[in-house]
Amino acid sequence: MRDASIHVFPVPVAAGTYELAYDDNLVSPGTAPLTGVDNVTGSTFGDLYVAEDGGNMEICLITPNDTISPFLRISGQGSSEITGPAFTPAGNRLYFSSQRGTSGSSSGGITYCVTGPFRT
Repeated sequence: MRDASIHVFPVPVAAGTYELAYDDNLVSPGTAPLTGVDNVTGSTFGDLYVAEDGGNMEICLITPNDTISPFLRISGQGSSEITGPAFTPAGNRLYFSSQRGTSGSSSGGITYCVTGPFRT
């Protein structure tokens, strides 16, 4: 078995500041599109892909102009949670896992691959 590589990418933060991309307490009117926010990854275009811990079992997209929309939803896995969304270095595939899959047990995890094209 091959050892897994670990990559750490710097996040450039201009002038020591950052901005809020999402807060479900600030959604008004209506229901917040994201609940149980847990994992996030960014695309080369600047889109954020945010995975939920439970909730609707969705990965939602937050665009640079703050538009929030569901990107994908996993059904039939209500006892699980989405984990670890990550793009390949080329940015043409998005990988993520359902921690407990359809079985609801820790041994039932499933990893998915979504192919692009994604916005560039």
